[in-house]
Amino acid sequence: MGEWSKKIGEYGENVVENFLSVVGWQDLAKGETIKCSKQKGEHTDQQGKTKHTHGIDFLYSYKSPLVDSQLNNIIISSKFETQKYPNSATKKFKWFITDLINTMDCFDYSDLKDQLLQEYSYNSINDVGVLFWLNNQENSNDDIISVVSSTRFDICQNNSIYIMDNKRVGFILEIMKFIKAKNEYNYSFYYPVTGQNLNPLTRNNSGSILPVEYLNSSIIPIRLEKNNNQQEVSLFLGIIDGFEKDTFMRLMGLAKDISTNLVGQVIIGFPDYNELKHKDIVSIAKQGFQDVAFTKTVNVVNFINPSSIF
Repeated sequence: MGEWSKKIGEYGENVVENFLSVVGWQDLAKGETIKCSKQKGEHTDQQGKTKHTHGIDFLYSYKSPLVDSQLNNIIISSKFETQKYPNSATKKFKWFITDLINTMDCFDYSDLKDQLLQEYSYNSINDVGVLFWLNNQENSNDDIISVVSSTRFDICQNNSIYIMDNKRVGFILEIMKFIKAKNEYNYSFYYPVTGQNLNPLTRNNSGSILPVEYLNSSIIPIRLEKNNNQQEVSLFLGIIDGFEKDTFMRLMGLAKDISTNLVGQVIIGFPDYNELKHKDIVSIAKQGFQDVAFTKTVNVVNFINPSSIF
């Protein structure tokens, strides 16, 4: 309880803006206001009064590296509190999501969206909502997503919405802190083949922008290129879950699939890896993998309390 909340507290109340900058979401639109496009009474505030405008905390648009010629518009709602997540979080969560859905609904008809679309060429548009609900209380339940995951809504929503709680934000921030400390490497986020990004003229294997689809992923793949040798490229996989043998085996399989053209190391990072407790388990798992040439390249690290293993 509260491990990630402590990490959030270290970044302060500007944690959301810091987070967005760290994952490559630059030149954000901040504090935008759009008109409510609905009839009187359709969109209301928490007191049930008719809304005439909607506020957008942050807005970020980018061309998706995972879907050819798709423009992603990310509508971000930021909720930071000094109190821990409530024991009964459903009511507050439903309001946060309802307000975000209504804002996205009116964004679709807004002058602001029209202005954005003029800046890009695209074949499809994907409006996505992201709710950051964070606090800095060490006695908080960091994983509010698991608590509210079964919440039902009366509003029909066709667009994706991603929820970022203390656990998710803390996880990604700690990975990026770990990676940035490796000054001898240039890093970029790895973009796998999805079946929708096959155009050789536009496809990139990696880039500086964390795709929005990665926000709720339990694995963050990062490409590492040695500063003094651009031919030496390694793969880092950061994992949100604790170390387990079966998880490690699956991650080695994933790493082998996506590291075919890499000549450096494969680094798999867990938040709780302990060399004294887990080293023998790693060795046994590598033996069971039966690919000595590959397993020689695999190292396991703790990305929160790292050693100088690479």
